Amino acid sequence: MSAPESWLARHAQQRANHPALISTHGTLSYAALEADARSLAARLRGIGIEAGDRIPVLLENDPLYVVLIHALIMLGAVLVPLNIRLTSRELQGLLAELEPKLLLHGHELEERARESTRELASIQVLAAHTLHTLPEKPARASRAPTLGCDQAILFTSGTTGRPKGVRLSLLNQLASAMSSVQHLGAETHARWLACLPLYHVGGLAIVMRSAFYGRTVVLHERFDPQAVLQSIERDRVSALSLVPTMLLRLLEASGAARFPDSLRGVLLGGGPIAPELVARAQTAGLPVAPTYGLTEATSQVATLTPQEALERAQPSAGRVLPGLELRIVDEQGQNVPPEVPGEIWLHGAQVSAGYLKTSLETKYAGGTRWLRTGDIGQLSRDGYLTLLDRRSDLIVSGGENVYPAEVEAVLLSHPDVAAAAVVGAPDEVWGQGVHAFVVPRGERRPRAQELVAHCRAELAGFKLPRRVHIVASLPYTASGKLRRAELRKRLPGVPG
Repeated sequence: MSAPESWLARHAQQRANHPALISTHGTLSYAALEADARSLAARLRGIGIEAGDRIPVLLENDPLYVVLIHALIMLGAVLVPLNIRLTSRELQGLLAELEPKLLLHGHELEERARESTRELASIQVLAAHTLHTLPEKPARASRAPTLGCDQAILFTSGTTGRPKGVRLSLLNQLASAMSSVQHLGAETHARWLACLPLYHVGGLAIVMRSAFYGRTVVLHERFDPQAVLQSIERDRVSALSLVPTMLLRLLEASGAARFPDSLRGVLLGGGPIAPELVARAQTAGLPVAPTYGLTEATSQVATLTPQEALERAQPSAGRVLPGLELRIVDEQGQNVPPEVPGEIWLHGAQVSAGYLKTSLETKYAGGTRWLRTGDIGQLSRDGYLTLLDRRSDLIVSGGENVYPAEVEAVLLSHPDVAAAAVVGAPDEVWGQGVHAFVVPRGERRPRAQELVAHCRAELAGFKLPRRVHIVASLPYTASGKLRRAELRKRLPGVPG
């Protein structure tokens, strides 16, 4: 291919009428998608958007979002999908780091977009749905973007809770798509339902691999169990991606209904997966494929195929995908034997080149650069990965990452809080729930509702504590490190 945009152009020529996108707005063919993307690219070029520009997008799942993704690829500009659940304060911090020319927003998000840029006067704020009114500017001859160029920057929390922008190239996206198709089969990818937000790597990956292979995206604005059930049947969906909370709600909504044979895979990731949930889904006839992935590896790392999930007695995240290398190592970076826990290291074409302004946590071994995930897992003797811990302090609630340090910082800003610690606890609905332990400052004892309200003004809803425990002190080690494991043992229903 002469340029990354050639994938879309090829499908527009060879499969002009094949559906590229199905949504409540109708069906968009590959010919129409390519034409719309090219027109949008020309309009963005007209307001000065060039190759390499970072374009943050605060937008709900929408057909325009998919068109915009391809338009930015044509321009060689970098998509920066922003989490629409973040507060204006949180968004302001990300935008200050990006230093973009332009922020695009959705219908209901204008107020938050403008509030987040109030102190960043150099950023132009535009409603995405008004872009069609801009004049087009013809393309001029220029060097085409290459596979190694950044295609997107996705923000994910680092170990300190400060968001890090993960840089993903077109090569990362292509390698991930090829691995997924090889592992799960081409038929599984025929019509993939996207009800995950497109600002998550799992949602964006659906759009990208469908475009590479000329498949169909069935786009939902949000997750609605009844709408998903109807769409699986009506739109002949072959696969969909869910987090455990979504799967639980889907099963509750489905009742005794059976799922059609056209549904070949339900990719399940984004947090701890209870074996009981997988078993319940299998009983209902859902072809569940538990997976382990991370943004730094462009989504999937290991996936258990639906057939393997039925056959294996022990829970697993499956085998590592083709094209990726995975090691389990000890604290000295040496490989450990099968069935022995250690840190997961990764190497391959789908691993990010780095963060926006910092490097990945990597280690060179044997002349190879390995990504140190910080996740703990073990391999069986036949090569299946079991994930034991998702970064020691990380809380994954409803598929969203919550880092304790960020919540603790907001709690500590309350005048009546002397010390605070946040941990995750098993939650039947959300996978994990956020629990806060707070030591009062002075004689006044702050109420739990007051502290949650204080956090709500600064944090997205999924980061709010579900329970606040007022305590006299927090447990620390001799060296002054917080003993989070001790706090978890104090929670009801958590094994000691």
